[in-house]
Amino acid sequence: MEQVPWATYVRLRRGAAAFVVQALFVLSVYFSFKLDNLSSKYLPVVRPVKSDCQLHIRREPRVPVPHVSQMLYKRIPETFLREFRNPCWRENGTLLCLPYFYQIGSYKCGSTDLWSKLVKHPSVIDVAKEIHWWAWRRFGFTGLPLHKGLVLQIRNQTGDTNDHSLQWYFNYVMNQATKKITEDPKLVFGDASVSNFWGLADVRWNKHFNGTKEPPYYLADLIRSLQPNAKITVILRDPVEKLWSTYKLGAVNRMKFPKYFSSRVVKSKKCREMFTEKYCAFVSGREDVTAPYGNVIDQGKYVIFLEEWVRAFGLDKIYVTRLEDWRNNPTAVLGEVIQYLELEPLPTETLTQIVNSTVRNVNPKSSHEPMSNSMRKIIQQYYRPWNIRLSKLLNDSKYTWGY
Repeated sequence: MEQVPWATYVRLRRGAAAFVVQALFVLSVYFSFKLDNLSSKYLPVVRPVKSDCQLHIRREPRVPVPHVSQMLYKRIPETFLREFRNPCWRENGTLLCLPYFYQIGSYKCGSTDLWSKLVKHPSVIDVAKEIHWWAWRRFGFTGLPLHKGLVLQIRNQTGDTNDHSLQWYFNYVMNQATKKITEDPKLVFGDASVSNFWGLADVRWNKHFNGTKEPPYYLADLIRSLQPNAKITVILRDPVEKLWSTYKLGAVNRMKFPKYFSSRVVKSKKCREMFTEKYCAFVSGREDVTAPYGNVIDQGKYVIFLEEWVRAFGLDKIYVTRLEDWRNNPTAVLGEVIQYLELEPLPTETLTQIVNSTVRNVNPKSSHEPMSNSMRKIIQQYYRPWNIRLSKLLNDSKYTWGY
C-alpha cells in the first residue's frame, strides 16, 4: 500500500476533528431542545417540601458537617419557601424559619449600637439580641446573661430543662417573628450573637476526631451547610481600644492595666507553646463553650476567627466594617448594610434620623486614667501581626488601624 504523505495525513486528521466538533454541536442543540420540553416528572427533584409555593434555589448539594446533631439536617430542609425572604418551610402545617442574616463580631465593637439602628428599618423585625443558641445553648449552656424572662418562657414552652434543642430555637423565633413574617413575607429577622463569631460546629470535636490538634469544623461551616445563601455582617474595632474598653468594664478593675495585659499575654503564650493558634483562640484550653469569651487577648486577633467565615462563605458574600467607620459616618455605613442585605433603601433624611438616636451599650463613665502612650505602643506592637494578616484577608489596609 502506498504511504500517505504527512501533509495529507494532517489535513485528514483536521478534517475529521472538525466533523466531530460539528456533530457534537448539533447533538448538544438537539438534546438541549429535548430536555427543555421534557415533563418535570422526569427531572431530578431536590428534597421536596410540601407546599404550593416556589422554593429557594440551592446551587449545590448539601454536605452535612460530620458528628453534628442529625436533627438539624432532618428538620431543616435543603430548599425553602420562595415567598419568604427568610429561609422558611412548613412542618406539619407550622411555619418554621431560620435567620435571614447573622450579625457577628466580637464584643465591645459596636454590634449592639449597629443592631439597634438596623432594626429600625421597616423591613427588619426586632428580635432579642445575644440569644447565643448556635454557639452556646446548642451545647447545653443555660446561663441567663440577657433576656432572662424570654429565655425562661421559651424553656417552659419547649418543655426541656435546658435550651439545646432545635425546637427551643424555633420557639424563640415563633415568639418574636413568625407571626409578623406570616402577615408580611417580605419582612426579615436576623441573629445577632457575638458568640457566633468564634462558635464551633461540634464542641466534642476532640472525641470525634482523634488525633486532631484543633477543631476541624467551625460554626461557619455548619451555617454554610444549612444556609448557603445566608448573609453575614461583621463589625470590628481597633483591638487596642477593644481591650482597653473590656478592661474598664470588667470585674478586675483593681488590677493595674499593665499587669492585666501582661498576665493575659503570658497565658496566651503558654497556650501557644502546647497547642495551635486556632485551638487557643476557639477552645482556650477548656471544654466550656463560653471559654473564648473570657479569652480577652485572642478576642482581638480577629483574623483567626474571620478566616473561617471567609473560607466557608467567600469574602464577597460577607460585609465587614469597623466601629471607627460607624462612628465617623453612621449614615453611610447603615446605608451600606441595608444595601448588602438587599433591603428597600431609605432616604438619607430617614437614615440620619435613625443614627442620631441614642447610642446603645456604651461603657459608663470611668474613673480610670487614660491609657499611657507607652502602654498603647506596646499593645499596638503586639496586635500588629494579626492586623496585617486581617488587612490582607480583607484586601483593605484600613484594618491595620494605622500601626
